[in-house]
Amino acid sequence: MDGHVAAANNNPPHQALMIRARIAELEEQLRALNVVDVPRVVLTELHDTATGRIDAQKVAGFMGVPLKQLSEGLGLNYKAVHRSPAASGFQSALLPVKRLLELLHEFFGPGESIRVWLNAPHPDLDGTSALATILEGKPGAVVLILENAWNGVPA
Repeated sequence: MDGHVAAANNNPPHQALMIRARIAELEEQLRALNVVDVPRVVLTELHDTATGRIDAQKVAGFMGVPLKQLSEGLGLNYKAVHRSPAASGFQSALLPVKRLLELLHEFFGPGESIRVWLNAPHPDLDGTSALATILEGKPGAVVLILENAWNGVPA
């Protein structure tokens, strides 16, 4: 076997990059067939059933943090969020948090692995956890890291 091929086979990040490149090729072939993708919503359990909006209480529960901590970390008034956790005025603050949870769900599937990852120190966040970064009001930084990882962009 070629030395470069053997090295690539033993390099998980490179393997992931190659797989994602192949997936992108296949997706392009699908688009060329003019097949319409059926839209899907990931983590529907984080939405209010009556309005369809993201529910802060459900997000906080999913992440394993108190609603007060999540609300204040996102710059929202806790009492207002407690009264109406899916209010339209909170959606812009909740959207990046929901997006990063969707990405983590795609990486790890449902379950505790998402919370483990959120609580683990991350080198691209100067050794702080993603959860701490989110609760400091910077969920976009975590989204960027996850989207880069999803797209195969090295850290």
